[in-house]
Amino acid sequence: MASSLAKTSRIKPQENLKLVLFDEVNGLCPKCYKPLMNNKNQKLTKLYEVAHIYPHSPLPHEIELLKNEEKLNEDLEHEDNLIVLCRDCHKIFDHPRTVEGYREMVKIKKELQRICALKKNWYENKLENEINEVIESLVNLKEEASAKLAYEAMKIDEKASEELTFMIRIKVKGYVQYYYTHIKNRFAEIDKIKPYTSDTIFSQVKTYYLKLKKDGADQNQIFSALAEWIYSITNVKNNEVAEIFVSFFIQNCEVYS
Repeated sequence: MASSLAKTSRIKPQENLKLVLFDEVNGLCPKCYKPLMNNKNQKLTKLYEVAHIYPHSPLPHEIELLKNEEKLNEDLEHEDNLIVLCRDCHKIFDHPRTVEGYREMVKIKKELQRICALKKNWYENKLENEINEVIESLVNLKEEASAKLAYEAMKIDEKASEELTFMIRIKVKGYVQYYYTHIKNRFAEIDKIKPYTSDTIFSQVKTYYLKLKKDGADQNQIFSALAEWIYSITNVKNNEVAEIFVSFFIQNCEVYS
């Protein structure tokens, strides 16, 4: 068994697969965050290598070492078992092979796959265009106006589980206090012109939240995923505004309910 694995010829990854793997890590080594492409004099140079997470042609001692470890795919040339790393991290990962290093790489790959799956769902889960009107009104909101609209009631402590970090709790409370009433009022104004618009948007957010929950995301991951989703499919110009809207939906019972 060991000898046959060792003799298996290595298949060179196709360029399209390399692009997918490069995009998966956003152009940065997932281990040390070093840029994986160099642009000098308008010439791009690759600084990465495609690594096999479970070794392509494991030596006998590697087979023994990893015999009880999870394989992400039985096909060792499958995208699941491949990851791009900078040359230094690839070398350190391979020499010497360790159980700890292998488990860390499996964990990194799983997180990358989780994020990629979320991104694929962004364009299958849309929000009504009218949300951009609310976003624009929020961006143009003056400080004195937001102070007058300060909101007292808080639900985050009732709805959040212990896993939600203290930093996110504080962030949500602050955003709700200053922006909840304004956003709620703006949705109400839109409903006067286009009835049920807010209900439609709230339902769309609720549906995406439930999908994240069904897929096993915890409350911290859900907060980040919803913010990234709103940022990607609306006219939001920065992540902070996206987080304000996630906080609104938490208070409004679309999220963490």
